[in-house]
Amino acid sequence: MMFRHYLDVFPKIFIFLHMFPIVTASPDTKRLLNDLFKEYDNVIMPKIRHDEVMNVTVRFIPRGITDFNEVAGQIAVAMGVDIRWVDAYLSWSPKEYGGLTHIVLPEERVWIPHLSIANPSDRIPIFPEDPFSVRIFFNGQAILIKGGTVRCTCKPNLRYYPFDVHSCNVKFINLDHVFNEILLIPELKLDVYENYGEWDLFDSVVDSNLFDLFSCAVYKFKIKRRPEFSILTVCIPILCLGLLNACVFLIPPECGERISYAITVLLSFAVFMTIVSTVMPKNTDPVPILCYVLTLMLAESGILVAVSILGLRLYYKPEDQKVPEWLERLVTTFITFQTAPKPFSITNEIAENDERIIDKESNRFDKHIRWRHVGHAFDCLCFVVSFCSFSISVVIYAVIVMIS
Repeated sequence: MMFRHYLDVFPKIFIFLHMFPIVTASPDTKRLLNDLFKEYDNVIMPKIRHDEVMNVTVRFIPRGITDFNEVAGQIAVAMGVDIRWVDAYLSWSPKEYGGLTHIVLPEERVWIPHLSIANPSDRIPIFPEDPFSVRIFFNGQAILIKGGTVRCTCKPNLRYYPFDVHSCNVKFINLDHVFNEILLIPELKLDVYENYGEWDLFDSVVDSNLFDLFSCAVYKFKIKRRPEFSILTVCIPILCLGLLNACVFLIPPECGERISYAITVLLSFAVFMTIVSTVMPKNTDPVPILCYVLTLMLAESGILVAVSILGLRLYYKPEDQKVPEWLERLVTTFITFQTAPKPFSITNEIAENDERIIDKESNRFDKHIRWRHVGHAFDCLCFVVSFCSFSISVVIYAVIVMIS
């Protein structure tokens, strides 16, 4: 079995060596390296005059947003950074070295500007454990390209959740030298960026400023949430619960399930408050408008429980207690605006048990209004008020989000 395994491996090794032959350094390259690094020291900044400012171009190449934690205020960006500077000690004439125009060296062999993150969430240096190579050209131009994922702090703005937009920054600085020694020149390249996941990048700006005594390259960008998932899992259930909240007054008092139904809706709102609080920062400023809407609906649900109890008490009041005249007039006026012949009947079963109060010939109401009629009128009024308050709150929230 071992011999058979070797027979399978040897052809693969043979093919690999012919497709990718081992490249050895040419004599010109060896001679160039010996000449360049005879007196080269990678801890000394490579500039001719000590009082001149070295310009370092930092090109930020974002690949995508891998994560944005609104609760912790952290954003993770998959990116590359293209760092370019001129090394005055590493220049040569290509004619003297067989036309050799550039060489590639490990970064520990040459001096490089060590970049750090000015607004880190975990580590300050960028990719300290990953080795990268530096490409050196004959005129001293050095190019170092690094890549990986950086994590920065970003203050969330959840006012219009789930249609929220956040402004985040990625700041690069060089902590080894102050601003009159190294000047960072920011550039931005979005050719390889892809919108994937929950967040989309739709605006970006570069800037250069000072971070204390250090030059700082700032990359500002705005991200917005893709709201489809949040709408399906948060907004639509809240709308359904708000609609069911108003429907408590459509349940016939005789069935005996009105109070349990109202309490169930109230507890459902409380559960959704807990779910929404898990995706919101504890000290968010400003507070999401959706939280105000949800709190308003929760308070309305609690009020409707109390109002439902009051409606049942009115409906089941003893018939020997006379309805006050002012209340009798109000109920009669309310019934007058009903177009159906039995305005305060919820179901046919209840209508058959109720005394007929509308005269078919004169369309006038019986003067004797009973408490169950008062209860039916009270339920209709409460349903209209609760449904209108729910609709108004939803419309106001939608208008605010659309205007923003």
